[in-house]
Amino acid sequence: MQKMIETQISLISGMGRTVVPMQITYDDDEEATAPISEMSLVFNDVQYTGKGTDYLWTDTLADLQCKLPEGVKIACCMTCCHGNMCPYGNLENQLFCTKELKIICKKDMCDLFDQTDPYEEQIVTSFDYCEDFVYQNDDCYTYNDYLYELQKKMASK
Repeated sequence: MQKMIETQISLISGMGRTVVPMQITYDDDEEATAPISEMSLVFNDVQYTGKGTDYLWTDTLADLQCKLPEGVKIACCMTCCHGNMCPYGNLENQLFCTKELKIICKKDMCDLFDQTDPYEEQIVTSFDYCEDFVYQNDDCYTYNDYLYELQKKMASK
């Protein structure tokens, strides 16, 4: 069964931060071996669409990023170094913000879930944005596949 979410997402360019509407369409079939998802947005009167098959949408967001003009970057919790997934199982559009914690490996994320209830204070959606946003990079550990998916897409271009 197809589902659709209407949300907003931040883009950062030389002109600063812009918030644009985004539409996500995805298969909500638990039996699907490769669920298909699409993310579409309009920036400067041009529509951009990313496609993927990961039920957590990391590859879809990476594909969308690759289709945006050079110098325009998606800025949201999924692309932030503080936006971590749950090491025990994930849901689409669910991340945990660790901006006030030091996460250097998967064990740190496991400890967070084993010793506290991150659903109380750390839970965020994949497309949220805050002033503490920092892009994922190779020097910062993030338990989230977005950067891996982006690098894979960039290498295949």
